[in-house]
Amino acid sequence: MAHYTAFWGCFVQGRFPFMEKSLRMVLDELGFGFTDLEGFTCCPEKSLIMNQSEDAWLLTAARNLALCDEAGLDVFSPCNGCVSTLKGARHHILSNPDLLRHINDRLASIGHHFSGDSKVFHLIEVLHDQIGPDLIKRRVTNPLKGMRVAVHAGCHQMRPSNEVRVDNPMDPVKFENIVRALGAEVVEYPSKLLCCGGTMNTAGLPEKAREMTREKLRELSGTVDLMAVVCPACFMQYDIAQLEMAREGQHYDVPVAVLSELMAIAFGLPIEELGLELHRIPVAPVLEKWTGPIKLRAAVAERIDLEAMQACVDCQACTRDCRVHKLDDSYQPWELFQKVLDGDVEGAISDRSLFQCVECYECSELCYQRWGMIKGLRELKHLAIESGHAPDAVTAGIEAFSSGGVLTPASASRRAKLGLPPAKKAPAEELQKLLGIEASPDKPSGDRGARKRKAKPDAE
Repeated sequence: MAHYTAFWGCFVQGRFPFMEKSLRMVLDELGFGFTDLEGFTCCPEKSLIMNQSEDAWLLTAARNLALCDEAGLDVFSPCNGCVSTLKGARHHILSNPDLLRHINDRLASIGHHFSGDSKVFHLIEVLHDQIGPDLIKRRVTNPLKGMRVAVHAGCHQMRPSNEVRVDNPMDPVKFENIVRALGAEVVEYPSKLLCCGGTMNTAGLPEKAREMTREKLRELSGTVDLMAVVCPACFMQYDIAQLEMAREGQHYDVPVAVLSELMAIAFGLPIEELGLELHRIPVAPVLEKWTGPIKLRAAVAERIDLEAMQACVDCQACTRDCRVHKLDDSYQPWELFQKVLDGDVEGAISDRSLFQCVECYECSELCYQRWGMIKGLRELKHLAIESGHAPDAVTAGIEAFSSGGVLTPASASRRAKLGLPPAKKAPAEELQKLLGIEASPDKPSGDRGARKRKAKPDAE
């Protein structure tokens, strides 16, 4: 039974449904259940409705909160403005008994009652304080290692602090902690706390709003992979307004991603389901750099005992026994394992030292946990071969076996010189049928010359 309801707000569901999609996917992956209540209106937006009538602002917010009270559900929202309104209105009403009576007298006319029992949470509070960075990190299958992220929390995420109480208003860390849990690098920058200027858009002052937007974009252009936001108003300002600037010849090229999109990529969720094409400043090309190794990591998790691999890295007792390591101390199979454990499977299987393991099994015989490095190295070799990272000599040997059934054809002249009878021809076609190998039309069985030409680059 869910104990929460989501308050999506006007902009998420109206203009940016891809934000909702990625967040639903991520919260489902984290096992965070919630329901969707019917009947919500605009929160309402502070800079418009509150400035028109504080009474209308409070009554509208109280009605939304009353729906949560009546359903017995706490409410969370990914929108800074919605959280600021709902938390602010709740704070004002509950701290003033006369106002509470007035609000409920008015709500009674439409059959509702505000008790204040339901609490309001920002999405950042849900992720950081209730789910926690540690659990988020454990769900990561595709670490965003090497991604440089500029976090933009947005001013209404933390202020006014006496009402919203989400994070330190002058030094927020929760959003950044979540991004770090995904494996990305959080980049510090001077204008981090600068408002996006979006409120001036609602006042019909888009050019003034863009002046604030430009300051941050100038600072970040060319220094980060992307900017991360949560709030739909902030997204609109940095994504859509940035497109308008580009049309006017001002190119900053700072992709903007929503936090839940970064989480979805780090969790290995299907990128094609996120609706990234709906961003105005292309973000998919950036995020796709971190989606390529997902299948490799999934294969590793399926094939390799990662706990045993970690124990191998921690132990390294067989260092003194690995003959290859003794001859060449630059050969460090434990470093390959550490790359895998850090999520850099691509780096491990493309490292040519992987094939320095001679498979002598000495480590396996001496291993205290009866695992032996060879088990992990062999699976990494499998992945290297499957993904095209094997040395040419290895590929040539496999092709020889696949096409001719033997690694090297018998030499008729040498056998005759020694008085040996001709060698029997290997039944390559039968073996291919057995193993499900399709014969290559341009490489007839036993074409050793073709294999030699393939292997020549390594020989050189």
